[in-house]
Amino acid sequence: MSNLLSISTVFTYIGYIIIAIIVLLLMVLIHELGHYTAGKILKFKINEFSVGFGPKILQKKKKDGELISLRAFPLGGYCAFEGENEDGSESKDAFNNQKPWKRLIVLFCGAFFNFLSAIIFSFILLVSNGYDLVSVNSVNSSSINYGYLETGDVILGIDGDKIDFLSDKYISNLITLEIEGNYPKLNDNDIISYEFTSDDGKVYRMVKREINYDIRRDGKEIVQAGYINVIYDEKGTYAGWSLLSTESDNGEFGIGTYKYTFFEALKESVPFTCKWAVKVLKIFGQLIRGKLSITALGGPVTTINMIASYTQQSLNYLLLLLPLIAVNLAVFNLLPIPALDGCQMLFVLIEWIRKKPINRKVINAVNTVGLFALLGFVLIVDLIQFII
Repeated sequence: MSNLLSISTVFTYIGYIIIAIIVLLLMVLIHELGHYTAGKILKFKINEFSVGFGPKILQKKKKDGELISLRAFPLGGYCAFEGENEDGSESKDAFNNQKPWKRLIVLFCGAFFNFLSAIIFSFILLVSNGYDLVSVNSVNSSSINYGYLETGDVILGIDGDKIDFLSDKYISNLITLEIEGNYPKLNDNDIISYEFTSDDGKVYRMVKREINYDIRRDGKEIVQAGYINVIYDEKGTYAGWSLLSTESDNGEFGIGTYKYTFFEALKESVPFTCKWAVKVLKIFGQLIRGKLSITALGGPVTTINMIASYTQQSLNYLLLLLPLIAVNLAVFNLLPIPALDGCQMLFVLIEWIRKKPINRKVINAVNTVGLFALLGFVLIVDLIQFII
């Protein structure tokens, strides 16, 4: 029986791996579709639109000679423009014969489509699952917040400090900061509301403390005084907090992630996506300054494994990963790294400013070296993830 269960588990995980690969393919398809759409609108000649690299699996030739391909290795893709990697093409529709502003638009639209898709994925996340805000689901008469907080209240922040995931200001962080700033120690005149002993024999005491909740109730934002139980250890040092009156959950108070209404999600999806883009840039900045380890990164294999693992836990994680991956691709591809769109845009800008093309051999050499360096780096960070 145990062997059968193991086989079933393996096949189940393989199913999630397939889902992860499909997600990555979708992101690549969206990116390349951005280049493709802009190229078609601006009359560029496109030789091939491919999802994946390597040997072709499926291929269709259109009347204008353009190839649509599905290739064996699904960890990438490309939109091949006529004369993209050469100078002096006789075709007036060739990539390098187009005006610089047109080329910039085509190069930019890959990341732009990823960003647009991130907005759509963000909307789906917010309206179906929510993310940052907290809603009060239940308050019964035994709760320390009975008569203060009400079912349906949306918690926006604590004592004027609003929830903002861009600054890592989640509800738990804000409550912790509030307590550490105002109630770090147990005082002699404090009234103990509850005392319990942990499994390792340590005694902890709870003291009911007042706290101001910034909430939205019936469409209005108000400040509502309420309570929280602060936990102290045997030495009277702050050890944690609880929204319950005892150490166990008896259903007296329930909170959950707030699901945005359709119009709220519609309004919030763009700033929500922009915040994630800024957060990604902050992470890259930390990596460059050495404040973040390389182990925080991952290549395609790590990404697939992460998607599969989180999706296996809950489909809600997939709803969160979709906008995050889309934003990451958008931001990453606009960085001035050789072989990426950002670097190609930089070359075009230099050409536009100096009014003279850069030697194509130089560009190709930079891109080739950059591509191998990028592939090597991706391989290393993937290996590190599996070694540590």
